[in-house]
Amino acid sequence: MTLRFYWRLDPAAEPARGEASARPATGFVPRDVRTASLNRYDYYVQVARAAATTAFDGLFVAYRPESDDSQIVAAAIARTAPRLLLVPEFPATVGSAVYAAKEAVSFQRATHNRLGWALTGDGGEEDAARTAEFLHVARGVHGTRPFDHDGEYFSVKGGGFQAPLANVPFPPVYLSGDDEEALERSARLADVHLLPHAPLDALRGRAETLDRLALAAGRTVELGVIATITARETAEEVAAGQGIAGSYDAVANRLADLHAIGVGHVVLSATPSLEEAYRIGQFVLPRVRARIADLRAAA
Repeated sequence: MTLRFYWRLDPAAEPARGEASARPATGFVPRDVRTASLNRYDYYVQVARAAATTAFDGLFVAYRPESDDSQIVAAAIARTAPRLLLVPEFPATVGSAVYAAKEAVSFQRATHNRLGWALTGDGGEEDAARTAEFLHVARGVHGTRPFDHDGEYFSVKGGGFQAPLANVPFPPVYLSGDDEEALERSARLADVHLLPHAPLDALRGRAETLDRLALAAGRTVELGVIATITARETAEEVAAGQGIAGSYDAVANRLADLHAIGVGHVVLSATPSLEEAYRIGQFVLPRVRARIADLRAAA
């Protein structure tokens, strides 16, 4: 099993870097923006490039009602980070499931199938029901023609895509949550379930529950972990960091331990996003991959 790493960009996290104050921290500045006023989207591009050049596998974009739309951000940076899987977070309440499916197809065609969906919500009963119906309709119009549906939240008559929009892969779906209901929902609907970072024993127990529920649903769902991260050359340089914190070696060992219990996806974040993406990508990820390779060789 491959361990995939994603950096998480939060469009609302760093207001000090806003609009005209944003400047490239490193790398080539294209001629057409050298004399222009750089804005927040130029900063998003820099973060994406940092993730891409340091061998992250993907980039999550947080959903914030008070900031730039996560799906627009993902589309804006897609061409400058041609290798990354781009995963905007958004709730199923944002609009039409049919139109969301069409947007996804267009995104996939533009980026050679590099879109993921991370559906968020408040976790309540109504939110769960709407998310389930949203995915049913989006997948329905994506893969079936004609598709009919008359539900509580969405209604479709004769839906479905024709060429050239047909036969495009549906984006992998990431759901999250730590309770039994969230795990059961992911067992039915998700491709990847994301858990908040926790002690290994707790994560192992949740992984076993997810496997059991997915098997009962006749599906296979991969496991991921979301964590903030603080890593420095030595442990003495680390203040009271939250999430996964410690020296580069200690943090790398912790991430390798996650892989050993069946975690296949790790979504990491830190502030400031640009500098920390470079730091984690350059000094932690190579150590993790080397540690996993050593463990495989010794097995």
